[in-house]
Amino acid sequence: MTEEKRHIIKKILLKLLMLVLLLGVLDIVYYFTLYQKDIDENCSLMELSQRATEGVDIVYLGESSNFSCAKTDTDRRYICMMIEDLLPGHHVGNLTKGACHAGVYYDIMRNIPRKSDVKTVIVTVNMRSFTSEWIYSNLETALRKERIMMKRAPALYRRLLLDFKVYPVWTEEERSALIIDGFEKQTFTLPHSFPYHNANEWDHAFAQNGTLHNGVHPSEDSIALACHHIKHFACQLDENNPRIKDFDNIVKLCKRRGWHPVFNILAENVDQIDTLCGPDLMVLLEQNVQYIKDRYEPQGVMVVNNLRAVRDCDFSDRDFPTEHYSQTGRLAIAKNVAAALRRKK
Repeated sequence: MTEEKRHIIKKILLKLLMLVLLLGVLDIVYYFTLYQKDIDENCSLMELSQRATEGVDIVYLGESSNFSCAKTDTDRRYICMMIEDLLPGHHVGNLTKGACHAGVYYDIMRNIPRKSDVKTVIVTVNMRSFTSEWIYSNLETALRKERIMMKRAPALYRRLLLDFKVYPVWTEEERSALIIDGFEKQTFTLPHSFPYHNANEWDHAFAQNGTLHNGVHPSEDSIALACHHIKHFACQLDENNPRIKDFDNIVKLCKRRGWHPVFNILAENVDQIDTLCGPDLMVLLEQNVQYIKDRYEPQGVMVVNNLRAVRDCDFSDRDFPTEHYSQTGRLAIAKNVAAALRRKK
């Protein structure tokens, strides 16, 4: 190599070093000036993961199922509060934000301070969250913005990712196309002969037929509700599902941090599903619950199966499938989780 080339390389390396140093200084200045303001404005989850874990040995990660109440409730405690009341001597932290799913839970958990006293992590498993209807939810953009600010990366870099909108911003047409494409790719098989192989086929046939599985001709609202159930539950879980990958990451994180993971499978309105859609959709739901148990219990995860724990009368929403319960429903779930934790000890 000639002396001239060595000189050029040295100049390039020097400039790169100066650039790195400049970026480092700018990152430090940003961190001590505007960073906290940006966190307050764009990432409520960061404070949640730190503040709600102070002085607790159990943390409960959930979405709106944790805090939603029926209008007639006299007991308005969250599920996590009920669990704490059923476990004397334990303190349960509340890490809850509406529309959260396993990917968000993972980011929240990564930001729990290492000095915390957390020993057990109860993670909500919402069976609706595995299908494209939720994966491409119109609430996902806001969550992705928060998740960027929770990354393990320099503060200024995260701020730049927000500025350059490195997160999904879909038009309604784009989002609908992604959902339908997801329906078609999430194929399923049943242990008996069945004419449909994905949610899109089943949904269209059900809507056009205008009758329930037992031949009853219901109202248009009932048909629409049945189709919602099909779109939210007609899939078959496997290792390629993005939510399964999120739960895999959660298990690995718990092992690294020495936490005992508990997967709390939420109750779905199985009475309504069975009435409107028939036994086929319930077979798929049960298969998916069993998949979760078979995948994670051998890895040391306590899986609490609340799928059938709440009756139809204790679901507060009547025109769309949600996991919003009356006080009786929330207490049923809390009792099952608390009982499982007591048996473990």
